[in-house]
Amino acid sequence: MTAPSLPSGYDVSKHVSAGRHDCHITVGFDQQGTRIPRFLVQLHYHTTTGADHWAEIARMDHNETAPTGHEIYSEGLHVDIARRSGATVHLQIRHNPLPSNRGKVIRGCVTYLHSNADYFIDVYKGRKSPGGGPPRWSPDGGEPTPTLICENPVDMDMSQESPVEDALSPDELSAILAEATGTTAEEIEQGAEELNLSPPDEATVVSDESSTHD
Repeated sequence: MTAPSLPSGYDVSKHVSAGRHDCHITVGFDQQGTRIPRFLVQLHYHTTTGADHWAEIARMDHNETAPTGHEIYSEGLHVDIARRSGATVHLQIRHNPLPSNRGKVIRGCVTYLHSNADYFIDVYKGRKSPGGGPPRWSPDGGEPTPTLICENPVDMDMSQESPVEDALSPDELSAILAEATGTTAEEIEQGAEELNLSPPDEATVVSDESSTHD
């Protein structure tokens, strides 16, 4: 299985294990000394049974270097979720005050996408309404009929192995973020936990239009 593409145009780009065979996380960030002015964290999902294809189904980002960039310290953290049969949905999530160390925020974003991968897959496939909306109902008014045909055989293979041999573990990413921001891996981990990000099904749907943020 080939790996999803790394974010381009960043000073540092890494593959990170999502803890399952059908998903993968990529991280990109810029450095200015020990500051990180821009980052992108993406969750990729393996979608086809033939040639390898990875769909970017969720992303969290920060960009204080561009006028149209998403600035998390003024706008808060958000998640953009792709939908196979619809426009990208923009979710605003609740969280504690963000630390100035962007490495802690990046680590928290990685954990968030990792922990909520099933939710993002369900929204992507149309099985679940984004945010805290009601479940998707069938035309006859009942609950949706379960889909018995698996479009992707890796759905049935919940192996903990990463599809990328040299993918970093989350702990290894913490060490890289610590070095980049002049702190320790333990501080990165603790700061990520203290973000206390709310579950995506409790998030506010801000927009159903494709995100314009970089």
